Amino acid sequence: MYRKIIVLAFFVFFSISAFAQKIAIKKIVADRTTKLPLDKVNVYNEKDNSLTNQEGAFSFISDVNEINFSLIGYNDLKLSFDEVQKLDTIFLKSSIVELDEVVVGSEMAIIKKAYSKLKENYGLEPYNENFFFRCTLKRNNELSRLQDIYGTVSRKSIFKTKSQPDNKCSVEILNMRKVGIADKKDFIYFKFQSFEELFNLNSLIQISLDNYELTQEKNVKGDYYKISFVKKEINEINQKTSGYFIINKQDYAIIETYFDFYDDPDNVPFTKDGKANYRTKLYKRTSNYKKSNNTNKYYLSNANSTVQVELAENEKVPKAIYDYTTNFFVTNSFISSKANSNLSIDKDIFKVKFPYEASFWASQNQLPLTSDLKDFLSRVSDNKDKKEEFEVIGNF
Repeated sequence: MYRKIIVLAFFVFFSISAFAQKIAIKKIVADRTTKLPLDKVNVYNEKDNSLTNQEGAFSFISDVNEINFSLIGYNDLKLSFDEVQKLDTIFLKSSIVELDEVVVGSEMAIIKKAYSKLKENYGLEPYNENFFFRCTLKRNNELSRLQDIYGTVSRKSIFKTKSQPDNKCSVEILNMRKVGIADKKDFIYFKFQSFEELFNLNSLIQISLDNYELTQEKNVKGDYYKISFVKKEINEINQKTSGYFIINKQDYAIIETYFDFYDDPDNVPFTKDGKANYRTKLYKRTSNYKKSNNTNKYYLSNANSTVQVELAENEKVPKAIYDYTTNFFVTNSFISSKANSNLSIDKDIFKVKFPYEASFWASQNQLPLTSDLKDFLSRVSDNKDKKEEFEVIGNF
């Protein structure tokens, strides 16, 4: 992607140790039936949160002797650290509930009721939280960047509201690691989104209902409504936005949102920028919300997105496919400490500078590195001295 282009875009391992009265544990979470690892499982207790990676691995650190596991479509599981210690793998059981026949027109009524309860269900007042954020970039299916950030964010509200139309957040980076490698012949620079763009897109929850076709799914996993939507008309780039909401039947809180912004990627027109012609062919985003036991309010617990950009070949630029992914999750919600802002939230995240602290990443790796990320770091290390061929950017 050209420098001016903006995209809105291990196998079972276990260790347990004590430090400052905190317990650290690493395990794998998998489906009880298929034995396949489960990605994006919420791992939490009343104070701390974590998340499994694509290989089902998680790292959890807490001074509370309780670990909960939850994923939509699976039964919740509550265990003590001692119980987890005895298990090689934590298995979650799938839960499927068949809904009654759908009443015609009930989709709109369900969504409207959920929207009417936004103020009741979510934190629309200022609050603070700790977060972990991971970005990865692949060029032609080969990893070229990794960035992990641990920090604090002070929000004015979870969503944009009439009283907080901009919902500007303050972000303090507490720890960061980043590394990128690029062939010096490739002059294209792919710009990472800013924190401002990230928070706005992660908390996207309201749509103009009159512009969408709504459908209630006849069967969902768990005690929820699932309302799918698709835009009635194509937009200026010949695409229709679609997605779904998962709504808790008990309190009508929207606990998961999914948006797919490209339904016909081959018909997206190319945009010319300097020497490059490019187009975004894929952009999908999922967000999950969880209720805090302390405040009785829902907060954004995790969000992830996938973006794919195609670079067209010409006499000066070879064809390339860029795949950009983000994974954001809250480690501690509704904390007292405010963010002492140390960056501009409208800045390209990969341009942010912050020193690397080896001891933190050795003991506080909230989202363990997957096998391909470990291989990428080894590849960077092998090529870091080839300065004539490669440009290596990083803080460690």
